[in-house]
Amino acid sequence: MNTLEQAASGILGSVDESDSLSRADAARILVVSDTHGHYDVFEAIVREFGPESSALLFAGDGMWDIVHYIENAYESDRLREALPPVVAFVAGNGDGDQYRISLKKTASVRDDTVPFANIMVPQRQILRAAGWNILLVHGHRYSVDVSTDILTDSAHAMNCDIAVFGHTHVQYCEQYDHIMVLNPGSPARPRGSSDPGFAFLDIEQTKTDPAVSFYAVVENERGLWVSTPVQKN
Repeated sequence: MNTLEQAASGILGSVDESDSLSRADAARILVVSDTHGHYDVFEAIVREFGPESSALLFAGDGMWDIVHYIENAYESDRLREALPPVVAFVAGNGDGDQYRISLKKTASVRDDTVPFANIMVPQRQILRAAGWNILLVHGHRYSVDVSTDILTDSAHAMNCDIAVFGHTHVQYCEQYDHIMVLNPGSPARPRGSSDPGFAFLDIEQTKTDPAVSFYAVVENERGLWVSTPVQKN
């Protein structure tokens, strides 16, 4: 369960949980981006897949959805329990760098916890999980609409093994030398031939290659958002 505390690094969750994630033998990471205000879709994804995830990465353009979920999680044990213990996010070109959060203290919040009134949103984030270094950015500052060259060069310079980005709204995964580049797509506004969706990143200390699973988001007959795997490599 996430403590809903923002660390100095910008990561949401306790320092102990971040340290545990760094040293874990394996990690299953939920990767989402570009929700653009479609909160119902974002919440459905987290409620369904958050409990099985070691961490959540959000690659920008939809920070209001993150903020709204945090506010609701303070009042709902079900939503708080679904949120992975470590959450990393970055600002997209449509996001601000700081948000005001309206919080109410509830029984689910520890007595010694002081709810924060503001949440800071970095332009980039580096997360260490199961021995892997992951660079998280939105991508608009790295010319990802043209190529991923600048992004991969930046990941290499920062000693990262994986680079996660958004912005293009297209699901994408490619290995460049020793760096994997991943875009989960958009669960609400896909572009091109991409499905509306998100991704899972599975990594292990003893394996040399991460595993990526892409998911498509569809609407069932009852109007509920559900998700189905569409590709795995």
